Amino acid sequence: MKNDYFRFEDKEHDIPFYNGNPKLSYSKIIALFLGLCLTFCIPFIEFGDMELLKAILSCFIPLIAVWYSLEGNLSEIFRKPEKNDIKIIIIGLISVFLVMGIATLIAKVFGIPSQSHKPYVGTPIITILSTIIQLVGEELFKFIGIVLPMIFTYKYIGRRGAIIVGIIVSQLIFSLAHISAYGSNIADLILTIGIGSIVFPLIYVKTKNITISYLVHLIWDFIGILPVIFGIATLLF
Repeated sequence: MKNDYFRFEDKEHDIPFYNGNPKLSYSKIIALFLGLCLTFCIPFIEFGDMELLKAILSCFIPLIAVWYSLEGNLSEIFRKPEKNDIKIIIIGLISVFLVMGIATLIAKVFGIPSQSHKPYVGTPIITILSTIIQLVGEELFKFIGIVLPMIFTYKYIGRRGAIIVGIIVSQLIFSLAHISAYGSNIADLILTIGIGSIVFPLIYVKTKNITISYLVHLIWDFIGILPVIFGIATLLF
């Protein structure tokens, strides 16, 4: 029902699966669950200097799970950006900056030590290419993390409640998947990764288009990693 949408949502499209549209068989639910679990495990596997292989697996495992569950109709979640989406991307980037800043401030107020990302092991080109590929997988990973809880909670707490539960579960799992890259300080991961990146799933909920959340995520990550991998961070900060 339209009145079960959040006010900020675009109502031309909806999140799939939770209300049986499209209907999920047990095999499709299992595929989504396996896609989530296997993708979660990938960061904990030692790939050495095979950064690109890690990115490809992180992308294609959830992609295959979602493709199978949507019976190949990926246009349900990936659509070509439109002119109006430019404003959403700009607002999204500003929102990420603000939310990240607030999360960092909260961490400092409560004395939660911050953790830095492990050094990039590949060449700049490999790191850039790996990032482009892996972030597709990350957005699909978060998508699965949202829709699976929605499937089981929608009938009991309604659409909006199910979305909130889905985002919380998804962001928590997404935070924990970063232990191998940032360390095991769970409080910092939940603040800086979970809460800090909550804008991305909110962009998906608004647009129902992973392409837009992916673009915001990609631009944001490039702002952070390009100075590092090209060794010019000290000139910019």
